[in-house]
Amino acid sequence: MLTLFIANRAMAQTPAGSVTTLTGTVHVERAGTRVPATPGMALDVGDRIVTDANSRVTITLTDNSKLELDESTSLVIDQQMVGANSRNTKLSLFTGVVRSFVSFTSSPTPNFEVHTPNAVASARGTEYDTGTDTKERKEYKDCRRFTQVSVYDGTVEVTNATTPGAGSVQVPAGHKTLVACGFVPEAPTEIGAAGAAGAATAAGAAAAGAGAIAGSTTGLLVGGAIIVGGTVGGLAAGGVIGGGGNHTTRKPKSPNQ
Repeated sequence: MLTLFIANRAMAQTPAGSVTTLTGTVHVERAGTRVPATPGMALDVGDRIVTDANSRVTITLTDNSKLELDESTSLVIDQQMVGANSRNTKLSLFTGVVRSFVSFTSSPTPNFEVHTPNAVASARGTEYDTGTDTKERKEYKDCRRFTQVSVYDGTVEVTNATTPGAGSVQVPAGHKTLVACGFVPEAPTEIGAAGAAGAATAAGAAAAGAGAIAGSTTGLLVGGAIIVGGTVGGLAAGGVIGGGGNHTTRKPKSPNQ
């Protein structure tokens, strides 16, 4: 019976990706067990990844999409299903900021979702930041849950998870939206010249590096998202995760900025 239980449990595990690089203290919680994360560590659907203060981690999913979790972030990989021309990814972000570099698929509908307690950010292939916090904002009385989505490439559809029937907003590249408590997402506004320039510079470096830096240890932070191609390493705002080389960094905006 014990052997059958172990076998069934192993079969129930669905690979989601792996830890690419990390800095500081990062843990993975699985089936009630909490263990330190290590580079190369395999991740399964259902795993919760938690970063401590001054700690960051880069994750490569099985469809080659990339995630970077900022410090003090808690995220669960709820779903990761990959087919020949399809991909269905669902992530739950409870605190902190995750930067997503979503690999493109031919699916006509968004199939990469980041869920927070009050919002859903859906994409088909793009680069965007999702952040959530409970900090007080004077313009929103008695509201203590906010989600900000900043888009650097492509378009992201944002809805309020608590009132999905209220409609959604399409956030184009270079724009952001804020979701406050149960309110409808705000109309998209420009991120700002500094943020857009940083994203454009990094995106250009990534395109140029497709052949030039393949197999190197150069890290690229594109629009707040880590791109890891071949043995390309990651960068974190405030510090490097991975090897040397020339690095381009841009500090992702938190939801209160």
